[in-house]
Amino acid sequence: MIGYLEGKIKYASQGKVILFVSGIGFTVFIPGNLSFLEKDSAKLFIHTHLREDNLSLFGFTAVTDLDLFELLISVFGVGPKIGLAILTATGSENVIKAIETSNLGFFTSITGVGKKTAQKIILDLKSKVGRGEINLKNLEGSSEIIDSLISLGFQKQEIAPIMGEIDNSLPLESQIKSALKLLHK
Repeated sequence: MIGYLEGKIKYASQGKVILFVSGIGFTVFIPGNLSFLEKDSAKLFIHTHLREDNLSLFGFTAVTDLDLFELLISVFGVGPKIGLAILTATGSENVIKAIETSNLGFFTSITGVGKKTAQKIILDLKSKVGRGEINLKNLEGSSEIIDSLISLGFQKQEIAPIMGEIDNSLPLESQIKSALKLLHK
């Protein structure tokens, strides 16, 4: 398995690069919040994902991001594309915070993640990354705040990064006010 690559970027686009290493160009999927320019040097920690009909490489600049990605995809129903989408939406710290606080809304705000998958992520990973007890009230909560923000014209891609910063123990109205302040920064 490939675990690390270091080389020059031959091609870069949103979420994907071709990394030229010792005469070989590797296509590597990266979080959308990472950006490289052609001819940049890059050092990436790699997750090699092998299926019967496909070999894909997923790259991260920090080994902690790679570790979190591998934890995410260990959850049944979370594939590498959803794992990458979760890490793209926000940083590793916010993902860990969302798991620790059982923030269901954070995960359901990410395209491709439904309520059941979000619950599985929290339940499966709480003991691995989180501290404290699982907040069942939050875990069973609805995505009312997300639905409200969408009805106000915001896109899921805009909402996802701020969900970790909203105190979901507040009443819905206060959560929406807090979200609006964060979205208008």
